[in-house]
Amino acid sequence: MLSKNLHFEPLTAVHADDLFAILTTPSVLAFINPTGRRPTLEELRAEYTARASGPVAPIIPAEKWFNMAIRLKAPSSKVIGRLEATSYGQWGEVAYLLGQAWWGKGLAFEAMHWWHDYLAAAMPGVQWWATVHPDNQRSLRLLTRLRYKEVNSSQRPRLQSYDLGDRCFVLSNHVREYTA
Repeated sequence: MLSKNLHFEPLTAVHADDLFAILTTPSVLAFINPTGRRPTLEELRAEYTARASGPVAPIIPAEKWFNMAIRLKAPSSKVIGRLEATSYGQWGEVAYLLGQAWWGKGLAFEAMHWWHDYLAAAMPGVQWWATVHPDNQRSLRLLTRLRYKEVNSSQRPRLQSYDLGDRCFVLSNHVREYTA
């Protein structure tokens, strides 16, 4: 699966080695784990093995997981990030992670644009949500560029990725009412 500059492949434990260095970079860790606790390589391999298997005990019966590793199209390119989505039926959550060396090059926009096209084909009609740490200015700008609309956190469904204080966004012209 390809976009203009990127190659996407299902995320597995094999990708943990490349992503470990990215996930333990302080600039990335600050937004995905504010406590600063770095995962071990073994924990990351176990997490990616579980992600590749899909949900064991779904929170919602319709729960489906989608996880992709991102590489540059260049031959022998290391993994530079990942894409995640979890669908719960009518709504779902999306996220991305890109190594700092690739920030500011338009690659996050390209990856997320491709991701939304992929998800629209795989799960048509799903309303996609994203949460962002309020200090993550790059992600806030990216979601705006992708035409996400910021909504009050009281309007969100029960998002698994939501941390108190996160800003909530939805990719939709219509915001459904959810009980948080």
